[in-house]
Amino acid sequence: MWALVALETEVNELPIPAWGYGLLAFGILAIMMLVTLAIGKGRPHS
Repeated sequence: MWALVALETEVNELPIPAWGYGLLAFGILAIMMLVTLAIGKGRPHS
């Protein structure tokens, strides 16, 4: 019983809102896509 009460009272707040993580992940993926497209220009496909 006491373990359940301890679990209910311990809450870790995120440093940024949940939508911020999604926006950050989307931005990182978009940058990685742009880098990939910039590196692959001019190469013939096999």
